[in-house]
Amino acid sequence: MRVVVGHANPDFDAYASTVAATKLFPGSRGVFLGSQNANVRAFHNLHEEFLDFVDLKGLDLDAIESIVMVDTRDPGRIGELGEVALRPGVEVIVYDHHPAQEGDIEGADDRSCDAGSTTSILVHEIEERAIELAPLEASLLLLGIHEDTGSLTYPGTTAYDAEAAAYLMEVGADLEVLNNFLARSLDPAQRALLDQLASTLEVWDINGQQVAVGTAVADEYVDSASVLTHYIVEDMGFKVAVAVVDMPERMQVVARSRIAEIDVGAVMADLGGGGHAQAASAGFRAGDVAEVLARVRESLGRHVPPPMRACDLMSAPVRTVEPEATMAEAGELMSRWGHGGLPVVEGDQLVGLVTRKDVDKALRHGLGHAPVTGFMTHDVVTVEPSVDMYSLERLLATRGIGRVPVVERGAVTGIVTRKDVLRAEHGDAYLDRRLAIAHPEASQRFSEAVEQLLPEYASAALHVLGEVSATLDRRAHVVGGFVRDMLLGRPNLDIDLVVEGDGVSFAEEAARVMGARAKVHHRFGTAVIVVSRDFHIDVASSRSEYYVRPGALPTVERSSLRQDLFRRDFTINAMAACIQPECFGQLADPFGGLGDLEKGRVRVLHGLSFVDDPTRLLRAARFEVRYGFAMDAGTEGQARRAVEMKLLDEVSGARIREELLDIIDEADPVAVLSRLGEIGALEYLLPEGAKVKAAVKDARAVQDALADFKRFEKVRAERRIAFVTSMAWSDSVPATERWIHRFRFGKAYSIVATTLAQRGSAALRALQDKRGMRDSRLFHALDALPPEALVVLWARANERGRARIDRFLGELAQTKPAVSGTDLIEMGYRPSETFTAILARARDDRLDGRCVGRDAELLNLRRIALRTLGHPSTKAD
Repeated sequence: MRVVVGHANPDFDAYASTVAATKLFPGSRGVFLGSQNANVRAFHNLHEEFLDFVDLKGLDLDAIESIVMVDTRDPGRIGELGEVALRPGVEVIVYDHHPAQEGDIEGADDRSCDAGSTTSILVHEIEERAIELAPLEASLLLLGIHEDTGSLTYPGTTAYDAEAAAYLMEVGADLEVLNNFLARSLDPAQRALLDQLASTLEVWDINGQQVAVGTAVADEYVDSASVLTHYIVEDMGFKVAVAVVDMPERMQVVARSRIAEIDVGAVMADLGGGGHAQAASAGFRAGDVAEVLARVRESLGRHVPPPMRACDLMSAPVRTVEPEATMAEAGELMSRWGHGGLPVVEGDQLVGLVTRKDVDKALRHGLGHAPVTGFMTHDVVTVEPSVDMYSLERLLATRGIGRVPVVERGAVTGIVTRKDVLRAEHGDAYLDRRLAIAHPEASQRFSEAVEQLLPEYASAALHVLGEVSATLDRRAHVVGGFVRDMLLGRPNLDIDLVVEGDGVSFAEEAARVMGARAKVHHRFGTAVIVVSRDFHIDVASSRSEYYVRPGALPTVERSSLRQDLFRRDFTINAMAACIQPECFGQLADPFGGLGDLEKGRVRVLHGLSFVDDPTRLLRAARFEVRYGFAMDAGTEGQARRAVEMKLLDEVSGARIREELLDIIDEADPVAVLSRLGEIGALEYLLPEGAKVKAAVKDARAVQDALADFKRFEKVRAERRIAFVTSMAWSDSVPATERWIHRFRFGKAYSIVATTLAQRGSAALRALQDKRGMRDSRLFHALDALPPEALVVLWARANERGRARIDRFLGELAQTKPAVSGTDLIEMGYRPSETFTAILARARDDRLDGRCVGRDAELLNLRRIALRTLGHPSTKAD
């Protein structure tokens, strides 16, 4: 595990550097050690769920293999992680812009350089590697550079910092974020002027918006008076401010707006000035302050729209839960709708709030049956519908909460989340990491794999589908395991396509263009394009899934591509690649799957993943073995808790059967079963009374037996049936039959497993008996057993038993007597059921070597017939 950490009590440079390093090292997690900087705390409270931070308390320090230190080289400044950084074998990478000094860590991979900001160093590396940044990320990194360089004015600032800042602006940084969180310094004259503005400050209500207006008189000209308006906005918490400063021979009016809808440029234009929508000014040679203020108020009235309020932002109606509902039921609702929390209502009155973290905690302790009232927060922060958006933002930032119920007369009318506020203020793209493209190398690798690993007809089909997608203006992506395997360089013809929009009509049109056939499933919004008997493409409308209970099949609803990917099992299966011509191969990786793929990590997408679908823990073990990957600590811990909670018992036998068969189809199914044994899941897949270690040992022996039996050309043992029979075999025939019935195995499996359960123990004892064994007895012991049963017997037998099975398969099973029923008829005997016994006795004598060759066997057959049936003459009608 790799973590990124800045020094304790970070400023924005250290905080932003932490986020930047998580981009450079996919799959790493940033550690926030807390800060006394109020602006940093507010930013973190408002944005923490959208950035890859983890609480130090939740880290397994022993699992850390690598630490990236940012904005410091001193291990003493990173808390408990300092001791980890000094531990032998732990990789340490350093990014810092401070001069080296005594106490710095030694032996680290030091990537520091002389710059005004540590963030600048990381941004240049991000640019060189063409790593995509979301607007939020770019905004934060720019904030880090501006704070440590005094907005590029401090003496230590370099062109290197300016280039990094320019790049961030180019890729979408929102300058309003800087204005929200940066602090500025003033000279004494400016400070004195600011004191006057503050003492005269009035707050005008303009169409429901608050506008701060101050006046001041200066005895001499004061440079940069516009900075004072910024202070009114930033230090005093106002979103819109106007300063009127009367200086000798000049009156200056400066306006500043942090609200996109309020264009102070238009306001100042009315006064003969101008500027930008967020910053503008007007000047007069001379004038009366009262008259100017009247003109300002009049202009504001024309240009200031009413503010957005909670009732405009909130989602409604609100999905709620009752206090008596169980925590498991609350979790199901959250999973169904993708919510992080639910108001708890009694009647129509709000009585509490329960979050996903509360549910996860309850399930972890086996308390899914407990009522919500025992876990919910009773003291809920609420707002009225009329509260404005900026008050909501301050509330969310200072209280560190993720959602606020909107309440009117005690009843919940809506709910506002951090996401609602941030998107309303900064636009939809601000938080949009939905289709962040992984660096171009990976996209190029995917595109090359499509051309090199797929048959020409398959790669051509993808390009045709992309053209249909462009024609219909419905973005289409290949998703899941196909994307994963292309990036790993593994052939895969199991192609799943997700269409943002109506996937069914897309499939019908694509089939028409391709001259193929479309099989449609309207209920699920899916279709299959059947190109040939051996090649088809699955098409789905982008959808989300929810589970009505643990282990149930999902219920499906239409949604976005991001939500479609979020419903999947692991991050490495939650990537998509565009197939439209203009973006073919570009990767959508909203959950860090590429980083996990490169690090060999199997990671679930959320804490309730195994609760939603416990069979995912079987797939986790399968992917670990197939790719040589490993579950991360959090995922393995959740898998073990799911086992402890016996969630596999909630899954239908048929679903587990399919997972078992997928495991058997792996190149090394024994390793998968062994891994399931380690996490405690295998015992739920065995008949009652079966031992886990013995089952793994037997499976390994079955794998060896299947390989060994290839030398017997006429023996055809089905791999799946052999493994299933091995798992099902119990000393108790009823136990085997119950196991077969529980997992709904069909006739092909049940016949073999039941036959072995009935006859296997006796056959095994005979095979391993130290006493001599005639060939005829060996033949009778094994001849009626199917090949798969023989594989399992061989797997469990000792050396003597295996040698006897080898003799049966290699010689005895191929031995054909030289006599038949025809010979008995020619001797004058009429066909009857007795023929079978006579011929069996003759075969036994042949096997035991008492008579060999046609003449000897014919003479022996006559003797047996005479003893059994008498002389042929006595058999006349």
